[in-house]
This record gives sequence, structure tokens and C-alpha cells, in this order.
Amino acid sequence: MLIVHIPSWFPIPEKPLNGNFIFRHIESLGNNVLSVIFHHVHDGFTPQIPENAVLFPISAKSTGKFGLFKDYMTAFEQLIRQYGKPDILHLHVALPLGPLAVKISRKYHIPLIISEHWTGYLPMNRPKLPLSSRVILRYTFRHATHITAVSQNLLDNICLTAPTAAKKPQTVVGNVVDTNLFSLKDNHLQTSKKQILHVSTLDNDAKNIMGILRAVKALSSQRSDFELNIVHDFENQEAEAFVMANGLSEIVHFLGRKTSSEIADLLHHSVCFLLFSNYENQPCVLLESFSTGTPVVTTPVGGILEITNHDNALIIPPKNEPQLIEKLNNMLDNAHNYTPERIRENALDICSPEVIGKKWLELYRLYL
Repeated sequence: MLIVHIPSWFPIPEKPLNGNFIFRHIESLGNNVLSVIFHHVHDGFTPQIPENAVLFPISAKSTGKFGLFKDYMTAFEQLIRQYGKPDILHLHVALPLGPLAVKISRKYHIPLIISEHWTGYLPMNRPKLPLSSRVILRYTFRHATHITAVSQNLLDNICLTAPTAAKKPQTVVGNVVDTNLFSLKDNHLQTSKKQILHVSTLDNDAKNIMGILRAVKALSSQRSDFELNIVHDFENQEAEAFVMANGLSEIVHFLGRKTSSEIADLLHHSVCFLLFSNYENQPCVLLESFSTGTPVVTTPVGGILEITNHDNALIIPPKNEPQLIEKLNNMLDNAHNYTPERIRENALDICSPEVIGKKWLELYRLYL
């Protein structure tokens, strides 16, 4: 089975991890199919792609949308000469490459499966979408063979954004976690203070990092037995200034970017993971936490309620800082009452590569 993947999000020099969760989906297929990734690659830049996939790089020499579109179509003809006609065309995220995928699908009569991760469909972001993007989305989903998203919540919001999607077959296929790397933690690991972990871009609109810091400041006046470790891809000067101004430097630690193995190690030493988001889809970081048997304190936004329960999480309303303080107090006192084995067992059922890879294969076979 030959699957050609068209990822709208792809690594670029300034963002080498761009679209990493798309690559995890491709990795979950293992060697059960031949996966070819079809994308433009910047000159002099070698992206790290999944070991079970091959990259068919597009050397786009044109400028302007129409010229680039022609370059892509010419490159796809070359791909067919090299590998044969694909069985499935898999578009990962509809914008901006949706029209290209539709053109290829219709010209060569190849089933088009679209998978979505984008938060742009969610209610707080939908009004920001320009008319041109809405038109492209309606067109792209109208010509899809099957639509998937990482949560039912996201599927529902896709249909509200682009009503043409509502008429298509749909399946939830969640995010993937390397459940060997994010392994069950050793309950005997101890640190001098209880560790809370937060991982994000520090985008305050989405992640409400300032709300977290205000809650931590209030909590630090009640107890001194905890620390907050923050892993982040980008800097947030407002957040760092707040920590300095409020004397929280011994409690809050900005750790910068970390590898997956380093994040797994941090989870192994943490009593809980903290996410105080205003909006989400299905956060990989929560699934990674669950895979190590670590409970979370989080908000019920996006698809989070689809993966949390009383065995693995404490839920608080978005922006409710008093409840955040209360739940963090509760978690710090009672994290030992959670059962790591049960948390991990549930995670394996919803995010392991074996489970997600099987879902993709079953979906692909529907259209052979």
C-alpha cells in the first residue's frame, strides 16, 4: 500500500519541530505501508523525518502561488513515475495545501483523507478566519473522501466552520505518544520538593501562563514544599519579569526547550502535570503525562474531557484562578493516592503507536 502524505505543517530552519505530531502519526504506520512525504524543502536544510518514511522533496523554483502550484503538480508527476500511483493521498491539516491535495486527488482519482490538528476552527478563533480561508476550507472538505481529527470536539467545530465537512465520513484518530520513551515512572523517585511540570509555547492567549504564575504566587504564601518547572519553545518576557518581581525565582524555573527524553525524565520526577489553557484540541503533553502514570491538573477545553477522568485528572474551569489554587493544593497533598499503572493503562488504549497505527490502516483499507 502506497500512502503519499502532504503535511501542511513541516519543519523549517527556524522551527525544526514544526508538525512533529504529524510525523508521529506517520511513524505509527510502521512498515505496514510505504509512506512517502511530499513537501517543499528549504535549500540547505535537512529535516528529520520518520525512519519508516521517505521524503520526496519538491524543489520549488517559482515565486507566487500559481507558480508554486505548478511546481508541485510537476513534482507529483515525477513521484508517480518513481513510485507508481498512490493508493491514498493523506493531507495533514487543510490549510494551506488543501487546494493542491484536491487537485491531485481529482486529477489522478486518488482517495483523499484529511486529518486535522488546528485550533483555528475553535469558537474563540473562528471569527478571526478571513473569508478567503473559509472559502478554501469549504472547497477542500467538499472534495475530501474522509475527514479525521484528534478529537470529536475538533470534528464538530470543523463542521461549524466549513459545513461541507458535515456531509463526509468522519473518524476520531487521536495523537500519538512514544509510550516506550514515556514509560511508567518509578514511584521511589524523590526530590527535595514536590515538582509540578508545565510544557507549552508560553502563548498567554492559549496557555494562560500568567494565570498559572499568579496562582503559584498565591500558593507560595500557603506552602513552600513545591516547585514549578516550565519547559517552553519560546520566551515570554512578561512571565519572566513577573517571576523576578514577585520573588518566585526559587519556585518557578524556566527550563527552555527540552528533548522528548528530557521531558519524560521531568515527568518521572513530577507529582503532576499542569495545563491551564483557554483552548486546546487534544494536547500531546497530557497524553505524555498519562503514559508515565502522572496525573494532571487541567481545564476542560477542546477535546480534553475526551481523555480525562477521575482516575487521572483534576478539572478546573478556564481562567478560574481560585479553583486552580484549590486543585493544586489538593493534588500536592493527594497525588500519591493516584494509581500510576491505571493512568498508563488508559493512555495505552488511546495514544500508543500500535493503537493509532491500527486505526489508520483500517481507515485506509476502506478506500482500496
